[in-house]
Amino acid sequence: MRNKLLLTVLFVAITFSGMSQAMWIMIFGDKLSNDKMQSGVSVSLAYVDMLGLDDAQPMMNWAIGGFSEIKISKKDLFFAFDFTFKSPLGASNLNRYFPDAISDTSVLTTQNITMDNVSMSLPLYLKYKTKFLGFGAGPQMSYVYKSKLEYKAKTTDGKRILIKDNGKELIHRFDVGAFVMAEVYFTPSHPKTSMRLSLRYYYGFLEPLKNQTGVHNSVLMATFGIPIGGKSKVKDE
Repeated sequence: MRNKLLLTVLFVAITFSGMSQAMWIMIFGDKLSNDKMQSGVSVSLAYVDMLGLDDAQPMMNWAIGGFSEIKISKKDLFFAFDFTFKSPLGASNLNRYFPDAISDTSVLTTQNITMDNVSMSLPLYLKYKTKFLGFGAGPQMSYVYKSKLEYKAKTTDGKRILIKDNGKELIHRFDVGAFVMAEVYFTPSHPKTSMRLSLRYYYGFLEPLKNQTGVHNSVLMATFGIPIGGKSKVKDE
């Protein structure tokens, strides 16, 4: 029953996402992409970690957002910014850093504490594009608007334990750091409307946890980007 409910919710979310994206293209398509500017939507698979925590382990999650780039020279130099409104941060296996999640651990066979943060991120960077590839670097700002501390365990008699708690009081919600990226274009003969696959890395300079020092956010994302609209106003090269 639970799996069916999750599949239904996922299907409805994808349907509404597709409808809103189509409306976005219909209304703003010719304004979001032209000879000087290109915009689109992006979906990413993220590999997130908190560096500096000895026993912490990375987590896999997903991100969704959009991108824009504006040509600033006659060559292939662009100013780019990507707004990701669902950008994950955090780590798993944080048992030693939050020992008070459960009092009696003698009946447990396995346990795992996860810090799952969701942020809005905005990298501002310069991008250099060739026919097949693009490279970029610059600063990134992130703001966590949702934080969940999740405790999972299994008892000796096979029962499962799940405890969820709000983690906002345990973290610093704002972060700034360095962002680098590299991407490849699927149709290099039409670079302004080409879909692209990119690798992106973010390293946070500020400390995300209030009770731990020397800790930094780390995010590696594989991103699929889809330009939207504007094809009628983009000249073929």
